[in-house]
Order: sequence, then structure tokens, then C-alpha cells
Amino acid sequence: MKRISLPLALIITAALATSCTTIVQMQKTYPPEAVLPADSNRFLFVNFYDYQVPALIKEKHEVGYAAAVKGYTIGLADIIQKDPRAVFLVADTLKKGFTVMSMQYPEFTDTVRTLCSQHDANLLVALDSIRLWIESEFYLAENDEGGSTMTKDFYLFSNTYMTLYTSEGEVIDRCAGEKSTLIRSKSTILGMIGGPTLAGRKKDVSLLTGVAAKDCLGKYYPYTENYIEKLYAGGPLTSINKLITAGKPEEALEPLRQLSASPNPALAMKATHNLEVVNQLIENRQVSGEVWKEYK
Repeated sequence: MKRISLPLALIITAALATSCTTIVQMQKTYPPEAVLPADSNRFLFVNFYDYQVPALIKEKHEVGYAAAVKGYTIGLADIIQKDPRAVFLVADTLKKGFTVMSMQYPEFTDTVRTLCSQHDANLLVALDSIRLWIESEFYLAENDEGGSTMTKDFYLFSNTYMTLYTSEGEVIDRCAGEKSTLIRSKSTILGMIGGPTLAGRKKDVSLLTGVAAKDCLGKYYPYTENYIEKLYAGGPLTSINKLITAGKPEEALEPLRQLSASPNPALAMKATHNLEVVNQLIENRQVSGEVWKEYK
């Protein structure tokens, strides 16, 4: 019988590829990209975009625009309330009588000062403008029978524009939040007629503008990235993984160090990989604590 000899590295790689794994949630925290003025932690939100003006928005779209404001407000609150020192106030979600042009006039500074004074705020988040629309595109999609079907994809677009002011009316930042998402696909001839509306997609609109708000104001707060890593399981690694997923990675260090020196090459390589993940998990926690401590 002919004997086949495979390189050791290939054997180990194959063993790793076919191993059972355990998913572990990881987080990495980054410091803020920008800094707010000192002692500025009382945020006041005002929507200056009047979506009820017929010349700007059709009446049938008003519901969608109201959802956009609501989503933006929720997004701001989610970001700001991560800081226990911060206060988030909502003055008006539909303040009439202002336009993008009028907010550029010098006298708008008095409006900012008055609003901040009335609510004892030292920062004003002004939603200057919103634009929502839906676009579609046709293409041929392959069906289960091997043929082609005419398909129509619908995309929702959301553009929001925000200005951040001090209580004295000084502009700190201007931010455009441009977001889009696929909301529906149709693949029948009759399905080519009609399509989704802004009013019917309130939830999607709200989610898009909420993300835009987080992106715009999130630069002033520590940012946490969520990702996953895989731990090799099986044999002695399974019980050690339970310590890691239970939030006790420090207790897994020494057992993994011992296994990484195992005479079994496959087990040693798996343990070494898991040890690297655990070290990264512990380091991420330490960095996160340092970032938030420095921020506060």
C-alpha cells in the first residue's frame, strides 16, 4: 500500500479548520475624535426644519419627516446619555418660522442664546434641514428555474444637517448625516406598479436618522467597536472557554499557557490562539477603562 506523507503544518491547519469553536464577544474602545468646550454637558435639541410647509414637503410625506425628527432625537439621546454627567433636553421638535438661510443671519445668534438661557443649557443641537426620498432600479435576477426575472429594488435615502452651538451662539461643528438602505425588492411584473412610501417606512426612516445623529455627535465621545473572535473548543479547552465567556478571562490565562506548551502540536496551536484572544480581551478592557477615565 502506498504511504502518503503530509507536512506537519498542513496536518495542524486541517485540524484547526475542522475544530469546534466558541464565539466570544469583543469590544475595543477608542478615544473621542474631538473635544467639546469645558463644562459643556447640558445639551438642548431643537428641530428648525418645518416639514409642514407645503412648498417644501408634500402633505403625504409629513409623517415620514416627523419620524426622521423622532429618530434623530433618539439617536442623540442614546449617545449623550452614555455620559452620566450629561443632560439631554428637547425644546422643540418642530420650531416654525426658520429656514436654512435665516439661520445663517447674525441675529440667529440671539435665538440660540435665548433658547439656551430658557432651558439652562450650554450646548444647542440644531437640526437645520432634512431630505428624504426613495429611489429604485431595475435589473435581471436569476430565478430558481435558471431563467431571469425582472426585479426592482427600492432604496431609502436620508440626508440630515446639524449645527452644534455654544450657549453664546458660536458654531462648534456642522455635520451632514447622509444615509441609505435597501428597503424592498419586487420581482413580478405586477409588482412593478407602485412601491414603498416615506409614510409607510417610518421605522426605516427613524433608524437611518438615528444612526446619522450618533455619527455626528459620537465624535465627541469614546467610541466602542463590537466584533467577535473564535476560540477553539474541544477537550480541555471547552471548560476553559466557559471561564472566558463567563467574564473571567484572567482565570483562563494560566491553563492556556500550560496547554500552549503541550507536546500535542494541534492542541498547543489551539491553546496559543485562544491565549492571544484572551490577552486581547483583557487589554481591550484595560484600554476602555483608561479611555473613559481620561474622558471624564
